[in-house]
Amino acid sequence: MRDEKAKSSGTRPVSIKGISQVTGFSVTTVSMVLNGRAGDFNISNDTRDLILAKARELNYQPNLHARNLRAGRTDILGLMVPTLRNHFFGEMAETFEALARAERKLALISVTQYERAEELSAMRYFLSQQVDCVFVANPMEIEEVSALGANGGARQIFIDAEANDRNTVSTDNFGAALELGRAVIASMAREGRGGRIYYFGGMANHKVTWLRLEGFKAALAEAGLPFSEDQVIWSPFDAEASYEIISRHLREHDDVGGMFVNSILPMEGLIRFFPEASELCRHIHYGVFDYHPYMRLLTDLKIFSVKQDSQGIMRAAFDLFRSGAPLDTGVTVSVPYQLMVPTGTEDRSPDG
Repeated sequence: MRDEKAKSSGTRPVSIKGISQVTGFSVTTVSMVLNGRAGDFNISNDTRDLILAKARELNYQPNLHARNLRAGRTDILGLMVPTLRNHFFGEMAETFEALARAERKLALISVTQYERAEELSAMRYFLSQQVDCVFVANPMEIEEVSALGANGGARQIFIDAEANDRNTVSTDNFGAALELGRAVIASMAREGRGGRIYYFGGMANHKVTWLRLEGFKAALAEAGLPFSEDQVIWSPFDAEASYEIISRHLREHDDVGGMFVNSILPMEGLIRFFPEASELCRHIHYGVFDYHPYMRLLTDLKIFSVKQDSQGIMRAAFDLFRSGAPLDTGVTVSVPYQLMVPTGTEDRSPDG
């Protein structure tokens, strides 16, 4: 048996083979000891103690990924999000990474920019890494993404989405949109503000956008207000594009009394327009299906918003993952949201 001192450059971690070379024991013997199986192979206590001492001295770190692959698991989790520019998804991603790390799992995050091709590419990448579960947030193509993941044998949990017969954790998009629409309508009525209420933001092929639009339409119908398709202003979830679209609309229409804004990124585009027509924008009543603390600073504007619990949604999704619920269980978890009202009106209900 050799007991040479390891030659370390400080750049490469020592391997089982390296410990074998230093101690003089075979790679198999070292591997059995480091995997806690010395007793199974009648390896003496002296040999075991010497190998473990040398491993500690050389700061040996096991390759958990390789070990898990041999055991039929990877301890890798994937999160697919459309953007990190939205405060909601940024918080969700941070919570996901922290929860994964606490479980000693590797977190992989892919940003898809609301692009169908990017979503499918991300799923293929996760499948290639043999992830234990993919958390899919607010996808454009639920059916295709789900089918691709299922065919690849991956567990999936859909977040901030509506997907029949799939495990889903989300805000009640329709219900929250209905409550938000009611708040804007009531606010306009209290102040005698006339004009039409427009729905702004989102793409026509985005399922969550449609759910929120249906909630908005239900609020109008409940109040006896008419709805027509020209009240919908489509816009991608991009601040610059949203600015161009909404600024053009507000310059061309003088009948805007209220604005239901679908997501914080279209709202950011709208805020960019405020300095160009401050008087006009000051008299509009806003409902934003999203929340960012900076909106509390716009104290001279009537802005109601839906604050979704991004951290709570991610924790609930992780609980669903831990439960081991099969892919096709169809468990649906609805996480409570909070209606945020303009500063100075906190004690007043949306109904006045």
